[in-house]
Amino acid sequence: MDNDGFSPALGLGLNSIDERAKWLASRIAEINMLSAGTMPTIAVLVENEDEMEQLAVVLSGMVEDLNLPVVSCPRGQVKGQATEVRIFDVKHIKGLEFEAVFFTNVDRLALEQPDLFDRYIYVGATRAATFLGLTVSGDGLPGVLDRLQPEMCESWS
Repeated sequence: MDNDGFSPALGLGLNSIDERAKWLASRIAEINMLSAGTMPTIAVLVENEDEMEQLAVVLSGMVEDLNLPVVSCPRGQVKGQATEVRIFDVKHIKGLEFEAVFFTNVDRLALEQPDLFDRYIYVGATRAATFLGLTVSGDGLPGVLDRLQPEMCESWS
């Protein structure tokens, strides 16, 4: 399918929360620049709720110069402002839509949830209206996603 928008961005070899947060902060800054300072809605999807709060704290410090709050949304809580970066467990994303969606640890999600992985990827990817980003701890995407890797970019700038 032809897409006139932005190619998905892929962060490879991001093993720690600090590395993932730094990559996310760089992509969020690019989105801010590309959106002419009008920050669109942003969701970050994690493979389980255990990482949500820690990622929110680390990422908050990295995007504070954008005056952009980062909040974790336990159990799928959707309350919040459109100008917040909201972090969700991937299992709570159905029914929501954002301009930008980031999947973290896609490779770990594939290992931890092999029966639901395809469904989570489909539902999460279709929540992104304009920007889609994925991170992995290894050097490639898992399963059927690996054939999409050549179509992905490192950044949008």
